[in-house]
Amino acid sequence: MSQYNKMKAKYPDAILLFRVGDFYETFGEDAVKTSKAVGIVLTSRNNGGNDVELAGFPYHSLDMYLPRLVRSGYRVAICEQLEKPSPQKKIVKRGVTEVVTPGVAVDEKLLDYRSNNYLASIFFGKREKAGVAFLDISTGDFLVSEGDISYVDKLLQSLGPSEVIFSKAKSGEFEKTFGEKFYTNTLDDWVFSRDYAREKLLEYFEVNSLKGFGIEDLALAQIAAGAILHYLATTENKNLQHVSSISRIQQERYVWLDKFTISNLELLHSQYESGTPLIDILDKTVSPMGARLLKNWVVLPLTSLSEIKSRHDVVEFLLEYPELSAEAESYIRQMGDIQRLIARVPLGKISPREVVQLLKALEATSPLKVVLSASGNVFLEKMADGLNPCGALQREIKRQLVENPPALISKGNVIAAGANAELDDLRNVVHNSQEILIGIQKAEAARTGIDNLKIGFNNVFGYYLEVTNRHKDKGLIPAGWVRKQTLTNGERYITDELKELETKILGAGEKIQELEELLFQQMVLSLMDYVQPVQHNSAIVAQLDCLLSFAKVALKNNYHRPEIDNSLTIDIKNGRHPVIEQQMPIGESFVPNDVYLDSDEQQILVITGPNMSGKSAILRQTALICLIAQMGSFVPAQAARLGLIDKVFTRVGASD
Repeated sequence: MSQYNKMKAKYPDAILLFRVGDFYETFGEDAVKTSKAVGIVLTSRNNGGNDVELAGFPYHSLDMYLPRLVRSGYRVAICEQLEKPSPQKKIVKRGVTEVVTPGVAVDEKLLDYRSNNYLASIFFGKREKAGVAFLDISTGDFLVSEGDISYVDKLLQSLGPSEVIFSKAKSGEFEKTFGEKFYTNTLDDWVFSRDYAREKLLEYFEVNSLKGFGIEDLALAQIAAGAILHYLATTENKNLQHVSSISRIQQERYVWLDKFTISNLELLHSQYESGTPLIDILDKTVSPMGARLLKNWVVLPLTSLSEIKSRHDVVEFLLEYPELSAEAESYIRQMGDIQRLIARVPLGKISPREVVQLLKALEATSPLKVVLSASGNVFLEKMADGLNPCGALQREIKRQLVENPPALISKGNVIAAGANAELDDLRNVVHNSQEILIGIQKAEAARTGIDNLKIGFNNVFGYYLEVTNRHKDKGLIPAGWVRKQTLTNGERYITDELKELETKILGAGEKIQELEELLFQQMVLSLMDYVQPVQHNSAIVAQLDCLLSFAKVALKNNYHRPEIDNSLTIDIKNGRHPVIEQQMPIGESFVPNDVYLDSDEQQILVITGPNMSGKSAILRQTALICLIAQMGSFVPAQAARLGLIDKVFTRVGASD
């Protein structure tokens, strides 16, 4: 228990899963928590005269029990055996290899494939200002911003982090400002010092300045970002080569939506259990990275006229060429979640089966690139130029891995035949050992003239050649044979060839597993060179997936292209509520409405009517049509001329 206690002292606020042979054990208060959280039996063991609570589970059940612990709100430190047990050592070397928290999770069982899993960091500055950073370790997305507290609150509402970290000294201020709805962790105040945080960023990105990332002047945001890097180091996440950049969320680039507006307009979540949010109507993406990007587009509508029109142009083109759209979508469907797949490479979490899925994604990239290149659309052609099929990587994966490998390297049969001569030799020994022995017997019999030569095996000296008395004194025994045993009817000999074969046969199984693991590790290391190209592919594919989704929704729901300009006019003809119209009973259709507002003649509309007559519906509907247009989508209206908006405020009390 001394070794356990030392490990536990380093991670006092985490449940320590302590590897003992084929089990993970927990002790004391950790055992009580684990037993309740995952539903396993709580027992006890005697430790120096005192009973200590004990709860454990088989190591191969970690994938089942770890998500339950994390979802219960616990930090979990995984302590592994770092060497094989041996008779010479009573206590094997152990160490914590990973600390898993809600915001630092890469296991697919802990992730929603349609949502980012952000870890957020907040630094409270002076005069109601704050810096904020968001990092999704499962994708490599690293975002920062700063502003007043209401803006930071808006970002927390929009991006929905799974965990928030801040200074211990600011616990009261955080709870007062943001409430208790977030899973939180606190760090020492010195972690949030500007010099320390900035140095962490410069050291991590290996730069002398942060100007290249556009955040040189964001002092508060830098502190929040540096604290995130510090926190990741404390959770044993040190191989983060997939986090290769940091981006600024530019407040002026997106429509201002406070947390009440986001909630009232039900952009991502309905206020009611049976309700439908806007994202469910707009999301027809076919890739996980597309679904995640679309969520960001929904809560961060654009304010740049050129960017909005560029998206509208592509959506219009995709509607005009449905065959091209269908073909492009078919290739995207084959790719899977390449963003999270490639992120698992530097984390050392990628499995053989996932490497093959990465190969399939790259194979689908080639024809997608061809389709987009030949589209005749400038925007799509630019996308095609950015796609990199990574041909050399494709060839290397095909050369080294079998076509359908198991999920775990420990299952074996991962490395392809012909990839490694030593492995091929060992496999040949295992699969054809009997034939090889017979071949040696025949060859030696022919060489010596001993026609009744036999090969046998015993536990004393292994494989041997047996010569009967009829041949032993005729000078037929080669000089290289070593006599090991004399019998009443003959003698037994060993040879260097037999001993070498014996060593291979007896140790081949273990050696094959070790060699396969080594070769796969070397392959994973070689994948590191392709992390950024694959991430770039993922970003392009996600963007295309979102635009295809807009086109599909426009076609299915009869949306039309809005006219966006810099005027102060909102002119909507036959507008419809995008969510309500999809929930109308069979046989009924939504009654469309016209809305006109401008800065000269009709700045305000006062709408009256009885309860449930549609007052709040048209309020939401108008806001949603404007926002959907600035997301880059067509809108649920016969026509719409919309001046750019930079802020939306709604306060709706009653349900639609």
